[in-house]
Amino acid sequence: MSKLSLRNETFLEAVLGMGGGYVLDFSNASFANFFGDLNVDIYDEQKYPGFGDSKANRMRALWKGGSDAEVSSSLAALADYIEAKKAAPDSSAFCGEDITDDQVAKIRKIAEELGDAAQTATATAIDKTPASFTTEATVTNNKIQIEIHEDIYNHIGRYLATGDHFHAVEESYKLVRGKLREITGKERATDAFAAANIEKLFGHQPANDAEKDFFEGVKFLNMAIQFLRNEKAHTPATPLDPNLAIHYISLASLAYDLITRYVSEETIKEIEDLVLAKRHSYRSHTAFYREFDGGRWLRGLQLPDNMASSAVRKVLKNKWLDEADFTRSYDHSNIVLMRLELVVDELAETDLDQLLDLPTQDSYGNDQSAGMLSFLEFVQQQHPDILSQKAKDWIVKKRLE
Repeated sequence: MSKLSLRNETFLEAVLGMGGGYVLDFSNASFANFFGDLNVDIYDEQKYPGFGDSKANRMRALWKGGSDAEVSSSLAALADYIEAKKAAPDSSAFCGEDITDDQVAKIRKIAEELGDAAQTATATAIDKTPASFTTEATVTNNKIQIEIHEDIYNHIGRYLATGDHFHAVEESYKLVRGKLREITGKERATDAFAAANIEKLFGHQPANDAEKDFFEGVKFLNMAIQFLRNEKAHTPATPLDPNLAIHYISLASLAYDLITRYVSEETIKEIEDLVLAKRHSYRSHTAFYREFDGGRWLRGLQLPDNMASSAVRKVLKNKWLDEADFTRSYDHSNIVLMRLELVVDELAETDLDQLLDLPTQDSYGNDQSAGMLSFLEFVQQQHPDILSQKAKDWIVKKRLE
């Protein structure tokens, strides 16, 4: 299964014109030949199951069931194809003539990122299990199996894959300092943790002495990253003991985790307002559900850049799950599920079961739940592995009604 994110998938669907089942100007035959040249049998439903037979659905099946290497090579080839078509004398007849150079560049960037992810598949320095939001570990005797923060791993994976532990450590420190600069405007921890920035980092001033001590601890942890990084920056790149490197990287992961748990009210409001405006843009329930099916409403939605961070998505997921209410109205139930589709990459089996256990009747006994079947089918398309048996049974039951 490729690591193509929902955000990038939404972008690609819009650029490649996949809304009507097509992909650019390919016919069925030329589509098969295009992928055949890449050693990909795009119509192999056993290898790339689900979705359907249209070209757009075959593409979605590849994105979901294919490897990072397959998706990367196909996207790079599609970027070449678009550029060749636009440069041809009869380019005005090409349905993708409006695709901009920036959009082609972004396709190439996505391909490159997936290519890097494919290379990290051979990494042995850390566990291959997908990283989670928080830093989790299991201990056996004196050995720790640890999951570092996904943002850190995605940034340094290519160095770990090649055994370049020096740069893996250096880049993990850079990411922490870059996040401090993004949040506070200051890269040095000694400046970033000034009193004026505490609310930017933690959302509020310390409520008591214990919390004040915790904030100070996070500050000194980041100061350690600052000084350790300074030492690395002024040292020639030399082989670094893998075990020591993992300790350094774990330190960076913890520091990064602790400064990314807070999402500002402004960011939350911006995203929630986007969802609300999108829901209200449909003139009828029929028009909405036509777009809600399969997550089509997400296409072209311009989200804040920080939604690319798993840390931000995790915070939003927890907030929106806690606030989920299916007893108010059909529209509100729709908005609850739209929000959760934005963070589908962070959902877990227990989250879906929690939603299915929520009450749906208002004070008058009327069922106000709406859109759950389409939502669960979307989750099934994106991450079939997180559907519990309870959710699968619920889907089957609703389809038979």
